[in-house]
Amino acid sequence: MVSSTLLTTSHQRREQHSSRSELAYQLLKEKIVTLELAPASLLNEGELMEELMLGRTPIREALQRLAWENLVVILPRRGMIVADVNFADLQKVFELRIELEAYAARLAAERALPRQVQEMEATFADADEIIRNGDNGQLLILDHKAHIQLSKATQNEFLQDTIERLYTHVLRLWYVSIDRVGRLAEAISEHRDIIEAVKQGDGETASQIMRTHIRGFQREFEQATIGMHGSNQSG
Repeated sequence: MVSSTLLTTSHQRREQHSSRSELAYQLLKEKIVTLELAPASLLNEGELMEELMLGRTPIREALQRLAWENLVVILPRRGMIVADVNFADLQKVFELRIELEAYAARLAAERALPRQVQEMEATFADADEIIRNGDNGQLLILDHKAHIQLSKATQNEFLQDTIERLYTHVLRLWYVSIDRVGRLAEAISEHRDIIEAVKQGDGETASQIMRTHIRGFQREFEQATIGMHGSNQSG
């Protein structure tokens, strides 16, 4: 029996105990990812305390944690701002994601528990209807959930944490360019193929499909950002 690691214990503690700091972190992270808190905007602790109905300490702890994750920038003697969306940095994120998530898909094929495979399959039970409705927001939620589920199936908490942090930065780009990205239906099909490969214990196929999946989105995002930059220049 593998002994519990410090990181495993930390995960269990976070899942079992929802502190006010954790709540502040989750709420602020969602606002940053969904662009409710705009990139490069100034963060006011007092306003955040009032809006979230939380005290100064949990807000401050959450902001420090978000700064460590590069979602908030601390400006000495000036306060804090939401990190800007840096497209050059996001290309570096994609470089990491291709390698780490392909590896995660391979590990998941070796280690996924039957219940985890069932959960992954259930995630896409209603995906066809969502595709027909053209609901990009819901498809985005499915994509996010699928990547998190797959990373958990690796049974490697270090890898899971890293993938989740990287995906968070991609999520911000999703919300910037969601109307310009058109391969969401194709992505759902790729996720289903990955799950089937994991179910069959075929790590090589799962890894290859994941590489195709992430590279496909990288190309889409590159085109989307070119379009946005062009629109800005023409305006």
